[in-house]
Amino acid sequence: MGAPAGSNLAPVSLPPAPPLQLANRVGSLQDSTDPYAYYDWLGRRAKEDIVAALPSDFDFTEKRVLDFGCGAGRTLRHFFEEAKRGHFTGCDIDSESIEWMREHLCPPLTVFRNDEFPPLPVEDESFDLIWGVSVFTHLVDHWAPWLLELHRVLDDDGLLLLTFMGEGMSEIIANEAWDEDRVGMNVLRYGQGWDLGGPMVMHSPWWIRAHWGRAFEVEAIVARGFATDSEVGQGVALLRKRAVRLRASDLERPEEDEPRESTALRHELSHARAEMAELRNDREWLRGQLADCQAESQALASMNMAFRNSKTWRVTAPLRRIAHSSRVRARRLQ
Repeated sequence: MGAPAGSNLAPVSLPPAPPLQLANRVGSLQDSTDPYAYYDWLGRRAKEDIVAALPSDFDFTEKRVLDFGCGAGRTLRHFFEEAKRGHFTGCDIDSESIEWMREHLCPPLTVFRNDEFPPLPVEDESFDLIWGVSVFTHLVDHWAPWLLELHRVLDDDGLLLLTFMGEGMSEIIANEAWDEDRVGMNVLRYGQGWDLGGPMVMHSPWWIRAHWGRAFEVEAIVARGFATDSEVGQGVALLRKRAVRLRASDLERPEEDEPRESTALRHELSHARAEMAELRNDREWLRGQLADCQAESQALASMNMAFRNSKTWRVTAPLRRIAHSSRVRARRLQ
């Protein structure tokens, strides 16, 4: 896979690209015929779609911008021109990516490492615009504290742009046709290791408006197509900070008089049961493989014992001793 054919994004002179192992951490490049060309294309498309989602009169001049979950700068690399008149910052939990950015992309960028859990090491109202690409798509237990933390560090009337997995990812991630009425915030593959992509979180627009909308005005939601030329891909929500003070529990509580809340929970439970059944099947398969290995090991041990007790083994013992002595002498003469 390379940059999709027909892309209208012409190549431009760019800052350095990170080592492939860092580039690959924010989206698999291993199936690409030209990983770096695809990496550049993804970053440029993300920039294009971020800019397109912002209000038409938005100007980066003197704006304080944060890329929350920036990786090694895949998207920020494409904002160097805007960084001449604005202030662009990136943060990520991956220290290796942040150190690489600090060495190769700063200035004009500034970067810092954040912990897995809030808070961020910045003051209140530090940014005018924050975006998070493929971040809340994996936050399971701490999404509400993180959303409130981004609310804290946004200036009054600041904008927050977050991507989410909805109808454009349902068949890819959940292996089912999209039905908004049975998806709220539905978690799939809970506890899956990050080497396999981590847990996957699906969101419906109605749920975003109901829950994220308690802390932010929902300016716009695009259901699919972020950073892709196809009809699939993540959606994007543009949010504007409300002047409210909330707790995580205020965001998490179910929406009153919304039957889709319980429908979504039942549907999420059905996925969890299916995943548990799959894990049980995998465990039984592994047990069978282990039993086969143990039986084969015992058979080999029995064959080895029988051979050592054989007349042939006893008769050839002097020859083995002579061969061993010859090897020892040869090593000494080297």
